[in-house]
Amino acid sequence: MSHSSERPAVVDTARSASWARGGVPTIAGLVTTYGRSAFLPGLVEALEGQDLDADAFELVLVDNGSNDDTWPALAALVTASPARALAIRLDRNAGPAPGRNAGAASVRAPLIAITDDDCLPTPGWLRHVRLAFAGGADVVQGAVHADPDGIDSMGPWDHTIWVTNPTPFFETCNVSYRRSAFDRAGGFDEDDPLLHPPSGRAFGEDACLAWEVQRTGGSAAFAPRALVYHRCIPGTYERWLADQRQLERFPGLARRSPLVARWLYLGVFLDRRSATFDLALAGVSMAALTRRRWPLLAVWPWLRSRWAYSRYRAGGSRRAALPLLLRLTRSDLLAFGAMARGSVRYRRLLI
Repeated sequence: MSHSSERPAVVDTARSASWARGGVPTIAGLVTTYGRSAFLPGLVEALEGQDLDADAFELVLVDNGSNDDTWPALAALVTASPARALAIRLDRNAGPAPGRNAGAASVRAPLIAITDDDCLPTPGWLRHVRLAFAGGADVVQGAVHADPDGIDSMGPWDHTIWVTNPTPFFETCNVSYRRSAFDRAGGFDEDDPLLHPPSGRAFGEDACLAWEVQRTGGSAAFAPRALVYHRCIPGTYERWLADQRQLERFPGLARRSPLVARWLYLGVFLDRRSATFDLALAGVSMAALTRRRWPLLAVWPWLRSRWAYSRYRAGGSRRAALPLLLRLTRSDLLAFGAMARGSVRYRRLLI
């Protein structure tokens, strides 16, 4: 993997009093943060609360070029931390990959456990990650559940993440690497235009690194008890639509990672739901071309699923569910168009 020669520079550091305490830690928790100072107290508290011996783990936290009060907040928390903790500040934000690579360069432990700044690791997180590595794995994917304190109040466009079984994406909200395998694979790719487009929204660098580790001889494991909670983040319909546009790069990711390609539903559909939507589109198109009504039966599987979801999100109200269904229809059309464009661009069919 290639990395830009113009990496962001480290311009400041902060250390806890115990950072330099003797002995090499067995595992490190690594987090990058950007403009989320309000999340930091809860995050640092969760990281400090790991149920390993205090000298067995270390924490490395990276301010990835924030331009608000993130750095003073992070530096204060790390300086006062009872854990072996280090904070570094980068001079600019060039995406999550350079931030994580900069943090990994400061890790002393042979195992690197990564989570995100909108996550809350449970006390047994690092212990169960370490146990998974004892079986010989080079990359370990952990479980992610929605934050129990926020899930009941989530709206239809709010964001959280669930990982309850192995996936090909190895999301950075809970993924860990043996340091030797991380270095062999070259860390997170910082330059690939598929992963770092002009829009600035990084995409798929976590999946590509995990595949590179396995392509070069490493093995993967899933640790269901290495649990991290993902915060429930308020969202908007506009942000939801932006996420659908991101799917234009998914065919490229499927071409890049055989793990992603094998995960696709029947090899050409993003998932089962997208397959029902494509079937619905085909039925509507055939009905229009033949001027017959029976092809419209193909709409039923998608409509039943989306209507049930809309009713659920609307609290059972049919009146409130209808506008939600219309918005979901628009987003599904946008996703179909994005994947169709990506299929042409990356020469890999995905609809």
